[in-house]
Amino acid sequence: MLELIGINLNQARRMVSEKGKIDCPICQNQAAFFTCKNNCNLFRCGKCGLVFVYPIVDEYRDIYQKTYLKDKEELQHAGDAEAWEATAETYEKYLRKLEMHHSEKGRLFDVGSATGLFIEIALKQGWEASGIEISKKAAEAGAGKGLNISYGDFESWQGSKDFEVVTFWDVLEHFLDPENAIRNARKILKKGGILAINTPDSKSILMKAMGKHWHHFNPPSHLHYFNIENLKGLLEKNGFETIYAGRVGKKFTLQQISKLLAMWQRISLWKTIYGFLSQSRWGDLKIPINTRDNLFILARKVN
Repeated sequence: MLELIGINLNQARRMVSEKGKIDCPICQNQAAFFTCKNNCNLFRCGKCGLVFVYPIVDEYRDIYQKTYLKDKEELQHAGDAEAWEATAETYEKYLRKLEMHHSEKGRLFDVGSATGLFIEIALKQGWEASGIEISKKAAEAGAGKGLNISYGDFESWQGSKDFEVVTFWDVLEHFLDPENAIRNARKILKKGGILAINTPDSKSILMKAMGKHWHHFNPPSHLHYFNIENLKGLLEKNGFETIYAGRVGKKFTLQQISKLLAMWQRISLWKTIYGFLSQSRWGDLKIPINTRDNLFILARKVN
């Protein structure tokens, strides 16, 4: 990918050596080289444990126009399985957990809405839900269903304010500047409003067992890999208090699982299985999975 945007791996390594060290973008302590994957260098902070891609370039945003929900078939499927991430039952679980800690239903803003599955669910549950999506085709597909989905980049988005809730479902790891995204969420939230986050946990048991082969290490789509401690610290630094931190299991279809395996292992057998399951009812079979390598946080704006 770096070659495609005009930076080859040797150039990236020279950029690192010229600086002498890489500072963690969260705590500013020294980070050491961790691994290279998909022609991207990953570093791990020696203090807070953040794993992150360096260098990060603006062109990484283009991958969501070139590869994410790029064809009609994927857009149609996204309405049911939300682009291979969470099913409707998972979103309902997220919403129940959120409502346990914030029962007042009001304006909700979903960041990374894709074609709007979560927004549809929130609307049915009585929320005034809207969102933003960086993929133009996905945003247009959601708007075509009558949903209030803006097309754009949330890190630079300037829209309405006074939301009760902002949601980052499997999106924090994608931001070029996650701290800026958290600050922007704070700007549009009411005092006492909630920022809800689900993201991969880089200190999970599964990550420790798999190491550099952890399936969430998927740059340049995933750029930052948090853990509960450093994410709570980042939220506190930016005017939030964490009111819940835990793990919420997901449900995946066999079709989703086969595609994830094909993307992760790049074995032709999984591509063949995915092709079969995408045309079969067996592909819609849902399996509850809690690998406990995702963290779920609810944080309240305190001032």
